This record gives sequence, structure tokens and C-alpha cells, in this order.
Amino acid sequence: MIVVNATVLSNLARANLLKILEQLFGEIVIPLPVYEEILKGIDTGYAFLNSVDEIVEKADWVTLALFKDEHEKRLFKNLLDSVGYGEAAGIAIAKRFTLLNKLNLTGRALHFFSDDRVARETAKKQDVEVSGTLGILKVAVEAGKLSTKEADEVLQEMIRGGYRCPVQSATELLEG
Repeated sequence: MIVVNATVLSNLARANLLKILEQLFGEIVIPLPVYEEILKGIDTGYAFLNSVDEIVEKADWVTLALFKDEHEKRLFKNLLDSVGYGEAAGIAIAKRFTLLNKLNLTGRALHFFSDDRVARETAKKQDVEVSGTLGILKVAVEAGKLSTKEADEVLQEMIRGGYRCPVQSATELLEG
């Protein structure tokens, strides 16, 4: 199970690759503020984000989440000093699952997926494992869900769409 941020969902939606999340991770959690960001993007004219809305509406492997207790709400509010609403919600929710894993109350691995550098650094400070869109592509190739060529095509599509990426090819990603 993973908690995903709007940037990751946006990148995968642009490349028509949202289904890879289910194939790789089984279940994804979308924080409610992240979903709200997606809906605002649709209203602004980013039609490719409709595919995110469709999986939220129809897929049983997608869960919308908000805070379970006062501790998560406080953490969320504190995180707003350094990151935006979607990132803060994602980190707070991921922190809950991370703590449950440490207590052996769930058998599920958990990562927070974001491409925002500050959000990733903030999550690490909260002892939450992080990755991003590139991590998903790398895992997809390693798991045999995408060829290196397919991953490169996806990466190029995301770059054409405005994704600022530290690598220019899937080969470079896999070697790194």
C-alpha cells in the first residue's frame, strides 16, 4: 500500500499509466486534499486528470483518506509550515500507517510517493519512507510490468507535459 501525492498521480495520468499503481502496490491511498487538487486541475482544464477521478469513483484498490485522530490533525497543521495541504495530509496519513507497521498491526509496506523535494525531506524527518514517479517507473521495469523502452516512452511523455526530471531516459534512471 502507498500514499500518493497529486504530482505522481498527474504524471501517471498524463502517461495513461495509473493502473500500474494497482499492479505494483495493490492498494493506494489518496489523501482527500490531494483529490481536491486533482478536481481543481480538472476544473482548470487538465482533462487528462479525469482518469484519476474515474479510478477514485470506480476502483476498489483506491481509498480516499483523511485523518483518523487528533494526533494526525496536529501533525498535518504543523507540517503546513513547510509543505502544502496535499503533501501535509499525505505525510500525516503515511505516518499513521508507518507507526501501525512498526507496531506490527498491519502487514503492509508503506511509502509516501511525491515528487516534491521539500515534501520528501519532510516525510523522511517523520520517519516515513518516500519515493516518487521515477521510483514507480524503476519498480515497474524491475518487476517486468514495463520494458525499458516503454518506461522511456512514459518518461518522455511526462517530460513533454512539464515534468522536471533529473534524468532524461529510463536507461539513465535504471543505471542510477
